[in-house]
Amino acid sequence: MKAVRYDRFTGISGIYLAELPEPMPGSGEVVVRVEASALNPGALSALHGSSYTPGRDLAGEVVAIGADVDSFAVGDAVLGWLQSWDAHAQLVAVPAVQLVSKPRALPWDVAGSLYTTPMAGLGAIRAVEPQPGETLVISGASGGVGFTAAQLALRAGARVIGLTSATHFPLLQHHGIEPVQYGDGERDRIRAAADRVDAFIDAVGGGYLDLALDLGVPTGRIDTVVDYRGAKEKGVKALGTTDAGGTPALAELASLAAAGDLHIPIAAAYPLTAVQDAYQALTDRKAHGRIVLHPQDLD
Repeated sequence: MKAVRYDRFTGISGIYLAELPEPMPGSGEVVVRVEASALNPGALSALHGSSYTPGRDLAGEVVAIGADVDSFAVGDAVLGWLQSWDAHAQLVAVPAVQLVSKPRALPWDVAGSLYTTPMAGLGAIRAVEPQPGETLVISGASGGVGFTAAQLALRAGARVIGLTSATHFPLLQHHGIEPVQYGDGERDRIRAAADRVDAFIDAVGGGYLDLALDLGVPTGRIDTVVDYRGAKEKGVKALGTTDAGGTPALAELASLAAAGDLHIPIAAAYPLTAVQDAYQALTDRKAHGRIVLHPQDLD
């Protein structure tokens, strides 16, 4: 079977397909035939200087069951993640505890995109706990993390102000998010839109923790999913994907997406053989939404 590998330390040009033995399920594992596996921006920073296999999110069909697994059967449609980041492959062995059932109405591409980025959005929401009537500001509100967090905050009854570029104003407005142009003068524009800011989620980095503090947001209501050093220095939260609640939380997101109550946009899908093109598209960031690989498609 074919799988994506990276050990040539040359950036995107060093990503390649390798022919590997088909995995066998160990105790507590199942083998999944992967139908979709999303790319995530965080992988780009790891493509220099170390051997690294990108790809954590996955969705597919169970094709083999290991010992001590009674939660799934062969033929089940599932979604989840790999701690080893080896999900860009035709077949993967996955601990059953890192999988949930895929709702029938959920498209494969969305199912294979739900863990790393949307779960970071959910983790951030659980960190700042927006309440009905409160105002939450999100930097990078049109990105994968921010867009998920914004939708979840609206479901909680909060007002959401999203910092983004003018290009994405219609998208945010369509979903009930109040857009504010990011960049120079954004503090004054936020102040013009809201007398009080109760919580702040930073999905960008680069000084937004200082902005949140300058807006008077308490440290316990500020969360960043990118600026970990800044969070430690300023005493704010840095909770994301792994803090969202594991498989119960992932199942919750899957149910919301299947019901149409959480929009996870898909920008493009690529065959496994075009993995370099997919990562270049991720780097270029010209399209809004997730970029997904189809491991079973080699054309």
